[in-house]
Amino acid sequence: MASPENNPNPSFHVVTMPYPGHGHINPMLNLCKAMAERRSDILITIVVTEEWLGLIDSMSKPPNISFASIPNVVPSERVHGDDIYGFGRAVMTKMEEPFERLLDEPWLQPPDFIISDGVMPWAAEVAGRRNIPLAYLWVMSASVYALFYHFDLLVQKGHFPFDISANGDAIVDYIPGLSPIRLSDLPSIIRDHEITPMYLKLESHVFEALKQNSAFSIYNIGPASLYFKAKDFMINSTISTYTDNTDDYMKWLDLQPPGSVLYVSLGSFLHVSKAQMDEIAIGLHKSGVRFLWVAQRDMSRLQEMCGKRGRVVEWCDQLRVLCHASVGGFWSHCGWNSTKEAVVAGVPVLASPILMDQLPNAKAVVENWRIGWRISKRELNEENLVKGGEIANIVERFMNLDSPKRKELTRNLRELQKICDGEFAIGGSFETNVDGFVRSILQHSSHEIKNVTGGGKGRKWGKNNWQAKKEEEMSKTLRVVHECFRRS
Repeated sequence: MASPENNPNPSFHVVTMPYPGHGHINPMLNLCKAMAERRSDILITIVVTEEWLGLIDSMSKPPNISFASIPNVVPSERVHGDDIYGFGRAVMTKMEEPFERLLDEPWLQPPDFIISDGVMPWAAEVAGRRNIPLAYLWVMSASVYALFYHFDLLVQKGHFPFDISANGDAIVDYIPGLSPIRLSDLPSIIRDHEITPMYLKLESHVFEALKQNSAFSIYNIGPASLYFKAKDFMINSTISTYTDNTDDYMKWLDLQPPGSVLYVSLGSFLHVSKAQMDEIAIGLHKSGVRFLWVAQRDMSRLQEMCGKRGRVVEWCDQLRVLCHASVGGFWSHCGWNSTKEAVVAGVPVLASPILMDQLPNAKAVVENWRIGWRISKRELNEENLVKGGEIANIVERFMNLDSPKRKELTRNLRELQKICDGEFAIGGSFETNVDGFVRSILQHSSHEIKNVTGGGKGRKWGKNNWQAKKEEEMSKTLRVVHECFRRS
């Protein structure tokens, strides 16, 4: 196991354990940076697999953040999407032991607090055995958390289990804080009988309902680093500051008219079928629209099918691309991170959810916030093949910037951007929530703590009623996650 680099020895040590995937590690990194930049007396150790350490070790970070690693006990990130449920089972069953062994390493300062990804219930068991207080980071939307938290209501109302072909259009209108949602738009992991950084005001009604029903504190800590990075990209996208080392796709974007390019990316690990990829290529070619398409497989073949109107690349800096002046649309799988990036960049969305939380995210994009359209009423999979002609038609209409429907999407996005501006302003809800969360974890320090049952200062942390209740409440959600991977 790799040790963290040498650092000063601040008085308070936080160990974090993200789920090993892009959509989970990036939010954890954002949270840790926000905490570290506001409190230099807190040391934060981020624990990842050895593979992930190689991917992020060179990133810039505050001096009070360190990385440590556990062995590669889960499948490689390169094949993550080939068997998503098998990957999830490995996370649930194989990471606990090496993580706990890491906590005993002599070079690691004993942790005063643990922050775990919200879909890894074993972290609470590790923390409980060691009498270490713990917090969960929920990286999906508040709406999705509310669905899992109130899962028992789905059962009570006869909406679980259900057959999507028979009653997928049935409406769920009893989840506190949520607008009515179709059964077909629930996270696929619930539907299959198998499963928190977010913008406060985008989901404020959900958040308030959660706070009223929860026995433990909830802090909304949005992705500040993403927001400020996007602002910087948007300012500089009109200035040619690129060098010979700049990726060719950015130079190509510089040559395109404003708002003319459709950026296409359907996620970093879930694979769309070859048949559907071919239909996308046919549709893009027929549409005549300029495009930049991230396709991790068969790039050369897809580029040949698409023609010279656009570029097919293996990878790109997504946020930088979305903030470029030539990009006028985003064809997305509606992962939560991609959804947030579309909002901060102000780019309308063509939604093609594949599974998991992408389904309710797409519903929010299209029906609640009205900043995008759906490619198809159903998720993108082998059973729901969207043909090239249909794709060409909707892409052509979507990228017509002068149409009234398209202008409405842009207006709605501007309103959401104003909400984001308020959240990340000085004294806004982001600062308030980060400071509140840091105060909360320091309050529960093993060095000096006031027991919630009225004990007083100077006591060592014990697994008191507060932590027991916290684990009980979170397990209500996590049991759905854990049961999914156990059954698959």
